[in-house]
Amino acid sequence: MKKLYTITLAALSVLLLTNCTKKDVVADTKLSYSFSAGNLNASLSTNASASGAVVAAGTNGSINWTTASVNIAKVEFSATKASTPISLESKNFFLVNALKPDSLSGTVSLASGVYEHNEFNLSLSSSVSNPPLLLTGTYIEASGTKIPVRFEMNQAQVIKLEAARVEVTSGTYLAKVNIMLNALVIGLTASDFGQTTRTGTNNMIIISNTINKTLYDKLVARFASTLSVNFSKQ
Repeated sequence: MKKLYTITLAALSVLLLTNCTKKDVVADTKLSYSFSAGNLNASLSTNASASGAVVAAGTNGSINWTTASVNIAKVEFSATKASTPISLESKNFFLVNALKPDSLSGTVSLASGVYEHNEFNLSLSSSVSNPPLLLTGTYIEASGTKIPVRFEMNQAQVIKLEAARVEVTSGTYLAKVNIMLNALVIGLTASDFGQTTRTGTNNMIIISNTINKTLYDKLVARFASTLSVNFSKQ
Protein backbone atom coordinates (compact mmCIF):
# COMPACT_ATOMS: atom_id res chain seq x y z
CA MET A 1 0.00 0.00 0.00
CA LYS A 2 4.30 9.37 1.60
CA LYS A 3 2.57 11.51 -0.36
CA LEU A 4 3.02 12.80 -3.82
CA TYR A 5 1.76 14.00 -6.47
CA THR A 6 1.69 14.02 -10.24
CA ILE A 7 -0.54 11.51 -11.90
CA THR A 8 -0.76 10.77 -15.58
CA LEU A 9 -3.92 9.11 -16.78
CA ALA A 10 -3.28 8.33 -20.43
CA ALA A 11 -6.67 6.85 -21.15
CA LEU A 12 -9.64 5.27 -19.45
CA SER A 13 -12.11 3.28 -21.53
CA VAL A 14 -14.90 0.83 -20.98
CA LEU A 15 -14.62 -1.90 -23.57
CA LEU A 16 -17.67 -4.02 -22.92
CA LEU A 17 -20.63 -5.08 -20.86
CA THR A 18 -21.35 -8.57 -22.13
CA ASN A 19 -24.56 -10.57 -22.37
CA CYS A 20 -26.78 -7.92 -20.79
CA THR A 21 -30.32 -7.08 -21.65
CA LYS A 22 -31.08 -3.69 -23.09
CA LYS A 23 -32.46 -2.62 -19.73
CA ASP A 24 -29.25 -3.72 -17.96
CA VAL A 25 -27.09 -1.53 -20.17
CA VAL A 26 -28.65 1.63 -18.73
CA ALA A 27 -25.69 3.03 -16.81
CA ASP A 28 -26.93 4.87 -13.74
CA THR A 29 -23.89 4.22 -11.55
CA LYS A 30 -20.28 5.39 -11.59
CA LEU A 31 -17.39 3.18 -10.49
CA SER A 32 -14.09 4.90 -9.73
CA TYR A 33 -10.68 3.31 -9.23
CA SER A 34 -8.38 4.66 -6.56
CA PHE A 35 -4.89 3.57 -5.51
CA SER A 36 -3.06 4.29 -2.27
CA ALA A 37 0.20 3.01 -0.78
CA GLY A 38 0.72 2.92 2.96
CA ASN A 39 2.67 1.31 5.81
CA LEU A 40 5.87 2.72 4.35
CA ASN A 41 8.18 1.98 7.27
CA ALA A 42 8.65 -1.63 8.36
CA SER A 43 10.91 -3.46 10.76
CA LEU A 44 13.78 -5.64 9.55
CA SER A 45 14.89 -7.96 12.32
CA THR A 46 17.35 -10.82 12.69
CA ASN A 47 14.20 -12.82 13.50
CA ALA A 48 12.01 -13.31 10.42
CA SER A 49 8.84 -13.42 12.52
CA ALA A 50 9.55 -9.88 13.78
CA SER A 51 10.07 -8.33 10.34
CA GLY A 52 7.32 -6.42 8.59
CA ALA A 53 5.87 -4.70 11.65
CA VAL A 54 4.92 -1.08 10.98
CA VAL A 55 7.36 1.26 12.76
CA ALA A 56 8.06 4.97 12.95
CA ALA A 57 10.07 6.49 10.12
CA GLY A 58 13.80 6.44 10.84
CA THR A 59 13.70 3.50 13.25
CA ASN A 60 16.94 1.54 13.47
CA GLY A 61 16.54 -1.89 11.88
CA SER A 62 13.93 -0.90 9.30
CA ILE A 63 13.18 -0.27 5.65
CA ASN A 64 11.64 3.11 4.81
CA TRP A 65 10.11 3.72 1.37
CA THR A 66 10.04 7.34 0.22
CA THR A 67 8.97 7.16 -3.44
CA ALA A 68 6.91 4.69 -5.44
CA SER A 69 5.65 4.52 -9.00
CA VAL A 70 3.35 1.86 -10.42
CA ASN A 71 2.63 1.25 -14.10
CA ILE A 72 -0.79 -0.39 -14.47
CA ALA A 73 -1.45 -1.27 -18.09
CA LYS A 74 -4.97 -2.55 -17.50
CA VAL A 75 -7.62 -3.05 -14.84
CA GLU A 76 -10.23 -5.70 -15.61
CA PHE A 77 -13.35 -5.80 -13.45
CA SER A 78 -15.43 -8.95 -13.80
CA ALA A 79 -18.51 -10.05 -11.90
CA THR A 80 -21.90 -11.65 -12.31
CA LYS A 81 -25.13 -9.65 -12.21
CA ALA A 82 -28.39 -11.63 -12.21
CA SER A 83 -26.28 -14.66 -13.25
CA THR A 84 -25.03 -12.70 -16.27
CA PRO A 85 -21.26 -12.23 -16.73
CA ILE A 86 -20.10 -8.63 -16.69
CA SER A 87 -16.70 -7.41 -17.87
CA LEU A 88 -15.29 -3.88 -17.74
CA GLU A 89 -11.80 -2.96 -18.86
CA SER A 90 -9.84 0.22 -18.18
CA LYS A 91 -6.38 0.96 -19.54
CA ASN A 92 -3.20 2.93 -19.05
CA PHE A 93 -2.89 4.11 -15.48
CA PHE A 94 0.55 5.40 -14.57
CA LEU A 95 1.01 6.45 -10.96
CA VAL A 96 3.99 8.78 -10.93
CA ASN A 97 3.80 8.75 -7.16
CA ALA A 98 1.69 6.03 -5.57
CA LEU A 99 2.41 7.32 -2.08
CA LYS A 100 -0.10 10.12 -2.39
CA PRO A 101 -3.37 9.01 -0.77
CA ASP A 102 -5.92 8.04 -3.42
CA SER A 103 -3.37 9.01 -6.02
CA LEU A 104 -5.36 7.95 -9.04
CA SER A 105 -9.07 7.92 -9.71
CA GLY A 106 -10.64 7.01 -13.02
CA THR A 107 -14.35 6.49 -13.54
CA VAL A 108 -16.37 3.99 -15.57
CA SER A 109 -20.14 3.51 -15.88
CA LEU A 110 -22.23 0.48 -14.98
CA ALA A 111 -25.83 -0.41 -14.23
CA SER A 112 -27.23 -0.73 -10.73
CA GLY A 113 -27.97 -4.20 -9.38
CA VAL A 114 -26.43 -6.97 -7.30
CA TYR A 115 -22.84 -7.81 -8.27
CA GLU A 116 -21.36 -11.11 -7.14
CA HIS A 117 -18.01 -12.87 -7.65
CA ASN A 118 -16.32 -9.49 -7.99
CA GLU A 119 -12.76 -9.69 -9.28
CA PHE A 120 -10.24 -7.05 -10.24
CA ASN A 121 -7.28 -8.16 -12.34
CA LEU A 122 -4.42 -5.66 -12.34
CA SER A 123 -1.95 -6.01 -15.22
CA LEU A 124 1.36 -4.30 -14.46
CA SER A 125 3.79 -3.94 -17.34
CA SER A 126 6.75 -1.94 -18.57
CA SER A 127 6.60 1.04 -20.86
CA VAL A 128 9.59 2.51 -22.67
CA SER A 129 10.63 4.51 -19.61
CA ASN A 130 8.70 3.03 -16.67
CA PRO A 131 8.91 -0.40 -15.00
CA PRO A 132 5.83 -2.06 -13.48
CA LEU A 133 6.98 -1.02 -10.00
CA LEU A 134 9.77 1.25 -8.77
CA LEU A 135 10.43 1.89 -5.07
CA THR A 136 13.19 3.95 -3.53
CA GLY A 137 13.97 4.44 0.10
CA THR A 138 16.46 3.76 2.89
CA TYR A 139 17.53 0.64 4.73
CA ILE A 140 18.56 1.56 8.27
CA GLU A 141 20.80 -0.98 9.94
CA ALA A 142 20.42 -1.86 13.62
CA SER A 143 23.46 0.36 14.24
CA GLY A 144 21.71 3.34 12.66
CA THR A 145 23.72 3.38 9.41
CA LYS A 146 21.50 4.52 6.53
CA ILE A 147 21.85 2.89 3.12
CA PRO A 148 19.85 3.98 0.05
CA VAL A 149 17.72 1.31 -1.65
CA ARG A 150 16.23 1.11 -5.14
CA PHE A 151 13.87 -1.76 -5.98
CA GLU A 152 12.95 -2.03 -9.65
CA MET A 153 10.47 -4.79 -10.40
CA ASN A 154 10.90 -5.03 -14.15
CA GLN A 155 8.74 -8.10 -14.75
CA ALA A 156 5.15 -7.93 -15.93
CA GLN A 157 2.65 -8.99 -13.28
CA VAL A 158 -1.04 -9.94 -13.29
CA ILE A 159 -2.59 -9.76 -9.84
CA LYS A 160 -6.14 -10.91 -9.03
CA LEU A 161 -7.99 -9.16 -6.23
CA GLU A 162 -11.44 -10.16 -4.99
CA ALA A 163 -14.19 -8.03 -3.46
CA ALA A 164 -17.32 -9.06 -1.58
CA ARG A 165 -20.82 -9.25 -3.05
CA VAL A 166 -22.31 -5.77 -3.29
CA GLU A 167 -25.76 -4.37 -4.04
CA VAL A 168 -25.17 -1.35 -6.26
CA THR A 169 -27.75 1.43 -6.31
CA SER A 170 -27.69 4.56 -8.40
CA GLY A 171 -24.76 6.72 -7.34
CA THR A 172 -20.98 6.58 -7.11
CA TYR A 173 -18.88 3.62 -5.94
CA LEU A 174 -15.17 3.33 -5.28
CA ALA A 175 -12.93 0.34 -5.87
CA LYS A 176 -9.99 1.31 -3.67
CA VAL A 177 -6.79 -0.66 -4.15
CA ASN A 178 -4.56 -0.51 -1.07
CA ILE A 179 -0.82 -1.26 -1.31
CA MET A 180 0.57 -2.05 2.15
CA LEU A 181 4.33 -1.94 1.61
CA ASN A 182 5.28 -3.39 5.00
CA ALA A 183 4.06 -6.76 3.66
CA LEU A 184 7.01 -6.80 1.24
CA VAL A 185 9.40 -7.74 4.05
CA ILE A 186 7.22 -10.00 6.20
CA GLY A 187 9.23 -13.18 6.65
CA LEU A 188 12.51 -11.59 5.55
CA THR A 189 15.42 -10.70 7.84
CA ALA A 190 17.92 -7.86 8.13
CA SER A 191 20.55 -10.08 6.52
CA ASP A 192 18.49 -10.18 3.31
CA PHE A 193 19.32 -6.49 2.91
CA GLY A 194 22.61 -6.52 4.81
CA GLN A 195 24.26 -9.22 2.71
CA THR A 196 23.85 -7.48 -0.63
CA THR A 197 26.02 -6.04 -3.37
CA ARG A 198 26.42 -2.27 -2.99
CA THR A 199 26.73 0.15 -5.90
CA GLY A 200 28.35 3.57 -6.30
CA THR A 201 29.95 5.94 -3.83
CA ASN A 202 26.86 5.93 -1.59
CA ASN A 203 26.77 2.09 -1.42
CA MET A 204 23.22 1.96 -2.77
CA ILE A 205 21.43 -1.38 -2.66
CA ILE A 206 20.00 -1.82 -6.16
CA ILE A 207 17.50 -4.67 -6.34
CA SER A 208 16.65 -5.87 -9.83
CA ASN A 209 16.53 -9.06 -11.84
CA THR A 210 20.26 -8.65 -12.57
CA ILE A 211 21.59 -7.17 -9.28
CA ASN A 212 20.88 -8.74 -5.88
CA LYS A 213 18.56 -11.17 -7.60
CA THR A 214 18.07 -13.38 -4.55
CA LEU A 215 16.50 -10.45 -2.68
CA TYR A 216 14.68 -9.37 -5.84
CA ASP A 217 12.97 -12.75 -6.16
CA LYS A 218 11.83 -12.60 -2.53
CA LEU A 219 10.32 -9.13 -2.92
CA VAL A 220 8.60 -10.01 -6.20
CA ALA A 221 7.12 -13.12 -4.58
CA ARG A 222 5.78 -10.98 -1.73
CA PHE A 223 4.35 -8.17 -3.87
CA ALA A 224 0.90 -9.66 -4.49
CA SER A 225 0.38 -9.95 -0.73
CA THR A 226 0.71 -6.17 -0.37
CA LEU A 227 -2.48 -5.49 -2.36
CA SER A 228 -6.16 -5.62 -1.44
CA VAL A 229 -9.34 -3.98 -2.74
CA ASN A 230 -12.42 -2.53 -1.04
CA PHE A 231 -15.63 -1.80 -2.93
CA SER A 232 -17.86 0.82 -1.30
CA LYS A 233 -20.46 3.50 -1.97
CA GLN A 234 -19.34 7.10 -1.64
